[in-house]
Amino acid sequence: MRLNVWLPLGAVLALVVITALVGLLSSEPELFSNADLMGLIGAFSILVSMMIGVATSLGITSEFAHNTIRPTLAATPNRSVVFAAKAIVSVLFGLAVGTVAVITSYLAGSLLLNGRGGDVALSGDDGSLAAFFGVIVLAGLLALFGYGLGLLLRNGPGAVSIIILWPLLIEGILSGVLSVAGVEDPQRFMPYGSAFALVITDSNDASGGRISGGLFFGVVALALVVAGIVMNNRRDV
Repeated sequence: MRLNVWLPLGAVLALVVITALVGLLSSEPELFSNADLMGLIGAFSILVSMMIGVATSLGITSEFAHNTIRPTLAATPNRSVVFAAKAIVSVLFGLAVGTVAVITSYLAGSLLLNGRGGDVALSGDDGSLAAFFGVIVLAGLLALFGYGLGLLLRNGPGAVSIIILWPLLIEGILSGVLSVAGVEDPQRFMPYGSAFALVITDSNDASGGRISGGLFFGVVALALVVAGIVMNNRRDV
């Protein structure tokens, strides 16, 4: 499906263009810190990761919709092997796109800022280096999450809707309910939102921290894949 190519490609190009425009139009490039640049990239990389998740979800749901999964399962009767292999490919796809996105956008922004008198360079002291690799990890996790949803639901529109609405609506409502119920810092119980700690420069701004947020979301994404494999082992194709 061409959509599987154009979705992540368009998202990456959008991130590069936005970062380049900021580097080109910033009124005071000498005051633009590296943490500021990675903060910008991290914020918009969430949209890139979502598009990767949409692509991987459509990648598996389209196989069921067009019955192209049948020859594969006929050739490999052990369905678990097939679905696990597709999960690995989805993660590798997400990591690859995430790597291209963060490298190209960072190069575009830093070169333009430094060419205009700025002094931008990756550093572990301000959290920019951790956020740099966090963008790649988040892309891989969203790829796994999207694939797991697609495998479990076998419905493209439904999986895409959940990928987009989960952080924007579902977790917002759940956080509000828990807050009203008296739960302190309910955001730490939201797996999707917790994963966003991976792409911010100051992990103290996120509930639970960078590593725990990524692990939490990773466990949820893996659980979806496992549930999808179990369900599809019991279903007719």
